[in-house]
Amino acid sequence: MKHFSFFLSILVFFVSLYFFCDKLPYVITLDDMIYISLLGVLMAICITGIFINWEVTRVNKKRGNLVLFVNNRFSKKDKK
Repeated sequence: MKHFSFFLSILVFFVSLYFFCDKLPYVITLDDMIYISLLGVLMAICITGIFINWEVTRVNKKRGNLVLFVNNRFSKKDKK
């Protein structure tokens, strides 16, 4: 699921960047400025999604094993 979210964020970022660059020279009215600002917000959301899922790109390194010591009545030695 993280792979899908990561690649979808990249795809949407580049699509919105294309429309941002395409419409930027034609900003005349307030509606155009709102449209461009919404594309900027969408690109910021995509960048956040890329940063959140960035660990997907890391190569699987040997992970350190976490050993938990549990103290319960089953792990104690019986005293006679």
